[in-house]
Amino acid sequence: MRRSQYLQQLQNLYTGTILKTFRESLRGSEFALTAELNLTPGVNVHQVLDQARVLGHSVDAIQVPDHPHARPHMSGLAVAGLLAQHEYDPVLHLNCRDRNRIALQSDLLGAQALGIGNLLLMRGRDLPADHRPPATGVFDLGAIDLVRTAATIRDGKALAGGQLPERPEFFIGTIATAFDPKSGWEPEKLTVKADAGAQFIQLQLCLDMDVLRRYMENLVRARLLHSFYVLVSVAPLASAESARRVRQNMSDSLFPKGLVRRLEQAADAEREGVAICAQILREVADIPGIAGANLLNLGDPALIVGAIEESGLRRNREAMR
Repeated sequence: MRRSQYLQQLQNLYTGTILKTFRESLRGSEFALTAELNLTPGVNVHQVLDQARVLGHSVDAIQVPDHPHARPHMSGLAVAGLLAQHEYDPVLHLNCRDRNRIALQSDLLGAQALGIGNLLLMRGRDLPADHRPPATGVFDLGAIDLVRTAATIRDGKALAGGQLPERPEFFIGTIATAFDPKSGWEPEKLTVKADAGAQFIQLQLCLDMDVLRRYMENLVRARLLHSFYVLVSVAPLASAESARRVRQNMSDSLFPKGLVRRLEQAADAEREGVAICAQILREVADIPGIAGANLLNLGDPALIVGAIEESGLRRNREAMR
């Protein structure tokens, strides 16, 4: 293939057009749903697209994680570009642990070039002490710094001064952890994140609905929800062992009492895990102030689809095509 033909193909694939099904679902009346890809060290292009095909008819966007367990996998930017090329609306995760500010800014500009508008920006978990081979966490920027950087680019300003030729249509999010707030608690950190430019907040895995309700009551009381949308992360747990592993690897996750025992005692733990997730989705959708949910992919995307269908929130519609 001649170079000119190759460049023309690239131009046809990457037009810079940004899909907006995710932000439109948040701004609409329907409860927004997203799901994460499961990116393992050996995942290839075909496996990425297979996961996307399973999930794509049931969700408004597909989230692309950024080495959450410090295991290398295909570049998130490459995966998000692949999804956009196939007309799925990606949410690109970027963490501050694995890149310095130059690399992070480059990835933001690369996202713009590939037509990727949704960003979930975070500090990133500390590297485990037993990580092998040893690696070094960078943390040149913090999460709020990264949000502010993305917002500056979104506003069309070059970080070195002057104006960018185009203003990226970034839709910027960051993460927070739900907890049981004490009386008088004020969500100051969330206010700072909103002021930095965050347009949505995604809560870490929370399966404890009582804690989530009390947390959201405080956000409603603080009148913060005019500043950003809130999504909560949930997951279909296929077994009691899976639940224990998630709780161990995600120390900020919230599990209600009795959930693991319910999975242990179930005749079909996988089926029970899907039913629990569906029940949680219905409850989350009824909590004032929550605009959507993100479903974590623990290895089988079909469980996510099953939970969504059983919840009744989405009937396998073609949300992104």
